[in-house]
Amino acid sequence: MIRIAGSIKSIIQRKPEKYGKRQPFIPGDFSNRRIVGYLKMKSIPSSPFWLKFERTSNNQSLIHMKGRIILKSTIIFFLSLFCSLPAYAGEVSITTLLGAVAGQPGLEASRLDIESSVVQLQQAHALLYPKVSGFGSYTLYNSPTNLRPMAPTEVNIRAGDSIPFSKRITRYGLKLDVPLFIKSLYTLADQVKALQQVKKSHYQLQLITRQASVVSVNASLAYASRVRAAMAARIDSLSKTQHDLKLAVKNGRTPESELQKVETLLNTLLQQQNDLLRKEVALRSQLKSLTNIQVTHAVPMTLLHPVTAGGFLGEKQMVAKVSMAEKDLQQAKEKRYPALMLEGALSENSGEAYNTDDQIDRSYNYIGVKITIPLFNRSLHTAIAQKKVQLSRQKQELSQLRIDLAATADNLQQQLPLIEQSTRLAQASLKSDQELLKIAKVAYRNIRMTTEEYLRFETKVLDAEAALQEIYVDRWKIISQQAVLYGNDLTGVIQ
Repeated sequence: MIRIAGSIKSIIQRKPEKYGKRQPFIPGDFSNRRIVGYLKMKSIPSSPFWLKFERTSNNQSLIHMKGRIILKSTIIFFLSLFCSLPAYAGEVSITTLLGAVAGQPGLEASRLDIESSVVQLQQAHALLYPKVSGFGSYTLYNSPTNLRPMAPTEVNIRAGDSIPFSKRITRYGLKLDVPLFIKSLYTLADQVKALQQVKKSHYQLQLITRQASVVSVNASLAYASRVRAAMAARIDSLSKTQHDLKLAVKNGRTPESELQKVETLLNTLLQQQNDLLRKEVALRSQLKSLTNIQVTHAVPMTLLHPVTAGGFLGEKQMVAKVSMAEKDLQQAKEKRYPALMLEGALSENSGEAYNTDDQIDRSYNYIGVKITIPLFNRSLHTAIAQKKVQLSRQKQELSQLRIDLAATADNLQQQLPLIEQSTRLAQASLKSDQELLKIAKVAYRNIRMTTEEYLRFETKVLDAEAALQEIYVDRWKIISQQAVLYGNDLTGVIQ
């Protein structure tokens, strides 16, 4: 909102001193006098703007024209300000980065593995369904062959009946196969279910691991930028000292070696600052690889609530692998069981009778139950032995994983309170070093401290700042590791 503060007279009398000496207002005296007014814009309380307009006695309409120009300029200013607001509203946040992880091609491939396991389960169930197939053939024989088995009384040869034997036979029909009992097929379905659980755990573990990487990389990026900012403050401080030393050296009050000491430290800090810039470029590239989002700086992070402790996600995946190995061994053993099948066929057979050359047709249909018993198959025994070894190895890996995960969980749990204590100590140390640096600067200017001692105070402040930021990174890394350990989705933990 734009408000004209009072009348022209009061505006002139309230004119800021920086615009010139205040002049008294004489009513009616407009000759050769320029009346200056100011529009005070109250739209932004913390940043008032003063817009100037003029009116002269020679052209009474000039004030209206300039007033319109000022009004239009003000409108344009606010429109440009409001138009820029969506850019800030669309600022990348840690929630945006974590949400983008799931949409990356690598995670999409893992999700497709889950869908593939679902199809594999359907395929295992499909083996239990009946199979109906059609067949057809045309066969040439070197001697007359029966179209189907024939009863002795079926043909009266003396009466000249056509005998259902031919050298050229056409066969076609339908065949039915129904598995009544094949134990290994039922176990195969259970095995695929265990595989499906492995794929789901792998996808969840990969997702949370990538989210944890985003948090860790973002924390490292914040560390690099904050240390670089602290380094810039030290460089500014040393640059002022360098300037003072140059004057002292020029006047012959200080040896040039003292200046070289400061310049050497300055050059070292500039080199380290450049190294941090390179590190930031690499970290931003890592975030781009993880999220496909280009960031220009580290995004702020807030811990909404601690990571929920529970079962270990890695253990859950390994248990599913052991279960799959058990089903694999069970299936290998069940291949020695008898298999019971229902078989049937509808068959039409036709050809030329070899004794009369007449066209003959015969139907041949059957249905029955078939049992297959593997009496000796050496490959089954070797397969069972191999599956036993694989199962034993998986169980040993599970036992070792449980030990490792329990130790890691205990370590991370003990680290958190120590991290909080380290943060408080590092903050106190930084504050103390900053106060000592102020004292050292005064002592150095008063020539009560050597250059080496003063530079040590400058370095200690920078080291204290770096140590504090390193603890900040360690804290987020511990939180990320706990999330991976317990399978907590970080989108609900960090904001």
